[in-house]
Amino acid sequence: MAERPVKTFYRATKRFPPTDKDYVTRQERQGDPPPEVSREIRESWDALSFYDSLEGIERQIRRAPAIGRHIVRYDIPDGIGITWTETQPPGHFDIRGDKELLKQCMVDRVGYIEEA
Repeated sequence: MAERPVKTFYRATKRFPPTDKDYVTRQERQGDPPPEVSREIRESWDALSFYDSLEGIERQIRRAPAIGRHIVRYDIPDGIGITWTETQPPGHFDIRGDKELLKQCMVDRVGYIEEA
């Protein structure tokens, strides 16, 4: 059986290994988005935030260190029911799907930002 193509993503987490709290969307944390938020934010409200490069996630951690300082790599096989959509800024992706399956795609911690 041929292996599925894999897409690599990076996510900031507050802990390593990540706990269930590191897999919470804004929808789960805050409920429905307020009416005044932009369309882009509204469309991402129920997704988890990932980047497709180390540089992208490092920039985001430096801008918003409260998201976590551990950089965790995920290799997500195509066609397993986890979807990704590129949003803004370039290299940022909204990830949706079964969180338990997503946890199985975690490879390792690949970095930690000391000072943001």
